[in-house]
Amino acid sequence: MSSEMIEVWRGGVRQWEVDEMGHWNTQYYVARANEGLAALFGFNGLPGLFSPSSATTVAFNEHHIRFHREAHAGAPLHMTGGFLEVGETTAFAVFVLHHSENGQVAATFRARLTHVHAADGVTPLPWPASFREKASASLVETPKEAAPRGTDDEPVKLTASRSRAIELGLKRTAMSLIERESCDAFGRLGPQKFIGAVGGGVKQLTGPIRAQIAELAETPPGKVGGAVLEFRILYGETPRIGDCFEIWAGLQKTDKRTMSLIFWMVDPFTGQVFGSMQSIAIVFDLDARAIVQISPAATEAVAVYVTEGLAL
Repeated sequence: MSSEMIEVWRGGVRQWEVDEMGHWNTQYYVARANEGLAALFGFNGLPGLFSPSSATTVAFNEHHIRFHREAHAGAPLHMTGGFLEVGETTAFAVFVLHHSENGQVAATFRARLTHVHAADGVTPLPWPASFREKASASLVETPKEAAPRGTDDEPVKLTASRSRAIELGLKRTAMSLIERESCDAFGRLGPQKFIGAVGGGVKQLTGPIRAQIAELAETPPGKVGGAVLEFRILYGETPRIGDCFEIWAGLQKTDKRTMSLIFWMVDPFTGQVFGSMQSIAIVFDLDARAIVQISPAATEAVAVYVTEGLAL
């Protein structure tokens, strides 16, 4: 018999966290999920796991995230969470973000983690027996809203590399430096900042694609922008303060409503892979707050942007 998820975060949307589309930027959803993760570990006997004084912490292996309903400035929210699985050195956690006024689901998150030595952030370590016992006694089931919809869920091996990006003709959408404010207590890039880095350069790829979809829509939209419905992120070697990065991106496929986009974060000098993301995105009518359907004519027009064989 599964246990009930517990509350791990409560708060709201700050004005400065809203993007040009008028809704909560995706990186802040993930930032709040990180805060909820810290509370979930604390309630299960491991408080301070993300403190700079902790001898151990966690490394993210994978995230799956779905965005169900928009959140706007001032919206009150709360989050529940629980562990789906706990292994010797690993854990699989799930979180549901709710609109507090009506209980509707705003987003869901599933995170695969490894318990690691804080000094290097890589070496796996067994969980304390007390934590494993407590967490294993209160495992939860995956809520139906958190199940994958547009992404795969099977284990996959990262195909990303800088040389492969160049070979495939992917678009370099971002190139920058990892600074202190983007990092956690151990100097590692936070997963929300990976998403933020992708989002900061996304129009380098999607700008002309959105324009064609809007122009060839069977029902002419108002002002258009973009939104994300779902992410799947696989993490490689975690970058740290002072590392530089590039993001290479391409269009994997389209259907009548969505675009599947792939983003690879790599070290521009060594080619080392920091992470790979599949993003299920839409063209969004900002006036109607509705999805712009991808017409047959638009599908044909944007086919020139599709990269065959592109995967996580």
